Amino acid sequence: MRHLKSINFAIVFLTVIAMGCSEVKKETSQSARDSDLNTEESQAIILLSGLPTLDTKDSIAIIELDPESPKFGHIIYEYALPKFDAPLHHLYYSPNGRLYATGLGTQCSLAEIALVRDVNATPIITGVDCLDTGGQSVGEDIMWHSVNDKLYMFVTFMGGTDVKQADAGSVGVFDPQTNKVIKIIEAPKSQVGEGKPYIMYPHGISAYGDRMVVTSTVHPDLATGIGNAITVIDLNRFEPIENIVIEDAKPVGFPSSPVEVLFIRPSIVQDVEPAVLVNTMFGFETWKIPYDKQSKAFGTPEKLYDGSKENTGVPLEFYGNEEELFISHAIPGVVKRYDLKQLPNLVSSGEDIKGELGTHHMIFYKTASGRKVIALQNNLLNLGNAADNDPTDIDFIAKVNAHSITVHDLATGERLGAVNFKERYQKGIDNIEALFGSGFVHHH
Repeated sequence: MRHLKSINFAIVFLTVIAMGCSEVKKETSQSARDSDLNTEESQAIILLSGLPTLDTKDSIAIIELDPESPKFGHIIYEYALPKFDAPLHHLYYSPNGRLYATGLGTQCSLAEIALVRDVNATPIITGVDCLDTGGQSVGEDIMWHSVNDKLYMFVTFMGGTDVKQADAGSVGVFDPQTNKVIKIIEAPKSQVGEGKPYIMYPHGISAYGDRMVVTSTVHPDLATGIGNAITVIDLNRFEPIENIVIEDAKPVGFPSSPVEVLFIRPSIVQDVEPAVLVNTMFGFETWKIPYDKQSKAFGTPEKLYDGSKENTGVPLEFYGNEEELFISHAIPGVVKRYDLKQLPNLVSSGEDIKGELGTHHMIFYKTASGRKVIALQNNLLNLGNAADNDPTDIDFIAKVNAHSITVHDLATGERLGAVNFKERYQKGIDNIEALFGSGFVHHH
């Protein structure tokens, strides 16, 4: 599949779905709320992309997201990023609180961000250190995981060590203290031999014990190829041992493109039977793969959710708190919620939370009055369209970018506020995380 830009049917199909589906604790006194406005719980750290026609630049910012605050939507602090060949993409906090970002290009595919406090205890950024990845490029997801009592930082690189390769992709194993590369796990499909386990366009990543799973999503150029499987990696040897195809119908005519993956495990749900959940970006589905922890064998994949039947498309992220699992669907821009205790099965725990086109990442926090809320970042990828020259001409991506954050009551889904970054700041929003990492329990 070499011409992803020529996806007219896909665009029409997804647009029809989007059009057809678009649709408290007691407050304290005003003075009490005002006195709490400087608390950081309702502040988020975000990645912003400059838009060429609007002459704006990439940056990292801290923003106030308490809809009860007169400063709602205000950028409190902004740090200008150097000009890289592609934007930074995802923010992650390590177990000890260090802040990292992956990047979609080759010049800065993995970085550590120095988020600190100044002499007044105000959060600031003092630098961005692009790390040596051993030649790996187009970073996506990060996971910290212990193997045989040793902690590692694992990073998926969709471009592997040669982004021009048709079946590119690798998983980097890093020392979490020094950020040094320990090993590059790479197994191009064209080189391992027929029927042998491969790694191709890895994006999502999750692990339990000595087994890690990564997805095969799409080539970084969005044109050369699309995957339809996950790869199982033996963490005792850091080698791929199995591929599992995750695909059924092809609602837009493309391979399923598994994107994010979550290994359901006892650290998430006590006494749970382990299993892997997989979202397929172009299949519009969520799948379950049973896992036997005694034999370390994966069972037959089972489709749990079919977006073609439910009028949703492009499922993306897995997030959760102590009670629920949340799955974002970029089209029509909704978050579906499920009872955490019922995992790995998907049992609805409430009505959809309705964001805007491109609903993607999210954080959870409380307002000054104690109201529990969820903030949704509504952008698939900040890549724009040909008419705006912002900054590519991939129309499919442009149709699932609202350039916004919407804030909702967590219990009812009621929208409490919205910030459109293209209108207000002339920038696109690529990612959102809670300031100092307090905004989620489970991620991916």
